[in-house]
Amino acid sequence: MYEQIKNMIIKKKNDIDSQTLYYFTNYFYVLVERDLIPSKLKLEDLIDNALYYAQEVVFYDENSDVYRKLGPDVKGLCDPETKILYVRNNLPEPLREMVIYHELHHATQTNRKNGQVGINQNFNIGRMIMEAQTQWFAEEVYKTIHNVEFDEREIPSEQLRMLSGGRIVSALHNYEMYDAMLSKLAIILDVSKDFFVSINFLYNKDEGLKLLKEKYNEKAKELKIEKPFSELLYMLDYIYVVDYCLYINNEDKEVILSGKETDGKYWIYPGRAEKLSLLNERKNIDEFDIILALALIENGFEHEEFFKYIVDTGNRKRIVDYVSENKKGK
Repeated sequence: MYEQIKNMIIKKKNDIDSQTLYYFTNYFYVLVERDLIPSKLKLEDLIDNALYYAQEVVFYDENSDVYRKLGPDVKGLCDPETKILYVRNNLPEPLREMVIYHELHHATQTNRKNGQVGINQNFNIGRMIMEAQTQWFAEEVYKTIHNVEFDEREIPSEQLRMLSGGRIVSALHNYEMYDAMLSKLAIILDVSKDFFVSINFLYNKDEGLKLLKEKYNEKAKELKIEKPFSELLYMLDYIYVVDYCLYINNEDKEVILSGKETDGKYWIYPGRAEKLSLLNERKNIDEFDIILALALIENGFEHEEFFKYIVDTGNRKRIVDYVSENKKGK
């Protein structure tokens, strides 16, 4: 299958350089091997989309215009205007190769009608989930091609542009906080992370987003979760917007990092704008964690796996103690 995919790519672009061909073949081979392409879509069409938005892989350094524009924290970019996939050249391996797969995944899941990616077709709706599944799958490609595994690790929250007093658990090399949030959502929905990859190919008519909403509503009913899907998604995307503003060059980056709230409001969703702060980011994370943890506990579902992903150290201890006291009472 690997050679078949490689030849398919060459047939579509016979002047593709060997380096770009290598990354493309690796990516699509794993996509096919994992059976993640929705049945209504064709591999050939996805390759065409990737070749359209990522016609070349270019490595850039600190002297490039890309670096000056995006800043030192950005690791890569799939530029829909130049159709070039940019990757920072001084990244250590395996992160450097993973960034290539990350941006290639964006290219493959981009809607040609509007340039938007995956389920994130309008403003920031679904943006965190879209980015989280992108990094997760990028690392799955690397692991498969190189036959390696990476263990989960505990990362103090302050090391990830967040308030202190928390802990992020993830095996990823980038977007670790997004991955931890996705891990919790996967547990609640009782799906693997493959599910999130597949629905992000279904961007036409928001089909993927609708499938996600259906799955959430089904589980919310079962777990007696009162939080509507739209509000849960909004919480995740507020968290994303705060983190994004700490990731790229912008006038409020240092304000937020200092622990202050921005003077101006940022559009999160159409018609919904809020000031940004690390404190409000943590409040949204805490609410997400507590609502879902209690839903699992109070309805008798397995919850131990969920607990390790609870971010706030104090909340995690209180919930563990709550479970322990309930067991004693019985």
